[in-house]
Amino acid sequence: MDVQDILSFIAETRDYLDYWQTELHVGGHVDVRLSRQQDYLLSSQHLRNISHTVQIEDVQKLLNKVSHFGGGRTKRSTSNRSPDYSYSRFNNPAATHREMYRLAAQYPNLTRLVGVGSTHQGRPLLVMEIVGLKKERNCPMVWVDGGLHAREWITVAATMLFIKKLLEGYGSDPYITTMLDSTKFAIQPLANPDGYAYSWNSERLWRKNRSPTSVAWCKGVDLNRNFDINFGGQGASDFSCSEIYNGPNAFSEHESKGIARYLSSVRHKLLGYFSLHSYGQMWLTPLSYTRKKVTDRSEHLDVAHHATRKIKEVTGQKYSYGPATALMYVTSGDSSDWVYSELNCSHTYGIELGDMGRYGFLLPASHIKPTSKVILSGVLAAVEVIAAGPDNLTTTRRQRKYKRRKWRN
Repeated sequence: MDVQDILSFIAETRDYLDYWQTELHVGGHVDVRLSRQQDYLLSSQHLRNISHTVQIEDVQKLLNKVSHFGGGRTKRSTSNRSPDYSYSRFNNPAATHREMYRLAAQYPNLTRLVGVGSTHQGRPLLVMEIVGLKKERNCPMVWVDGGLHAREWITVAATMLFIKKLLEGYGSDPYITTMLDSTKFAIQPLANPDGYAYSWNSERLWRKNRSPTSVAWCKGVDLNRNFDINFGGQGASDFSCSEIYNGPNAFSEHESKGIARYLSSVRHKLLGYFSLHSYGQMWLTPLSYTRKKVTDRSEHLDVAHHATRKIKEVTGQKYSYGPATALMYVTSGDSSDWVYSELNCSHTYGIELGDMGRYGFLLPASHIKPTSKVILSGVLAAVEVIAAGPDNLTTTRRQRKYKRRKWRN
């Protein structure tokens, strides 16, 4: 079968099939979840000549085994001394937010908890700012987010552990101490709390947020298609029931607007942007909405090379790296692209965490600690390389005129 036929089939079925992973390059693979009623597609005229294997025979069986439905639910503590949050298991959104408040109270000199809005269902959108005691005035800032897609639980849990390691390491780990004394980190571990709550309580593989749409029985917008960069273009959908529904207009969602408004306010000192997703073990460089090469591509690849090499050194895990369109597919309305293009931040990366498909979105809790090491080693290595660059905050890109935007509540 011609490659173009495969791409056409994916484009035609994207709105009603659940694609977990799409590596649209030579040697890549596509992971798609089929119901029993959709098995016929494997022998259809479109796909009968494509080799395939069954990665997960029974998704529901795996769900029962590895999710909180199988015994990993957050337990409320009966002790006043111990919080109801465990770093060795997945935790619900309420417990995650309580732990953020607890960490902010425990480390008041290092942290500041910032609210960047609230969701459609009224949950807070919290960002943890972390910076050392010897910080320079107006020191550069790095952004890290997780949980933009609700079913990617590992990004939330591992980012929370990343926060904890930074706070515990300050003053005891020279590398972390030096990093925090020179760079402020703004970390949002739970960027989509409504979707995450729904994934936790009702539908584990839910991806979008929970905003109402024009179709009463189809809720939710894909937040990573809702940013104002090539909005509504290739890789997004205007069909409300699609997993990649981009919303009625750019920044229609509280979550994407909260991120954009916060980052716009610190754009002059934004050193790097890292958005965590799963899965596939890839370090993605700009851009996602076009295959056109960006002028600073060599710098991106240099940072990605150092970061992935450090990840391999620390964890033994191999991460591929390169432009998002080369390793995966074209998407529009992507957060990283918006930060790169509109806020003139040269270093914006999407990081697809583990695994390689054995569990997909359903990673067991035993993967939380190893994945947090990936974030800690990779992100800090990348920040070190970016900060050491001759231009970092003063590139020509940054000197271009910023289009000021009026944000509506």
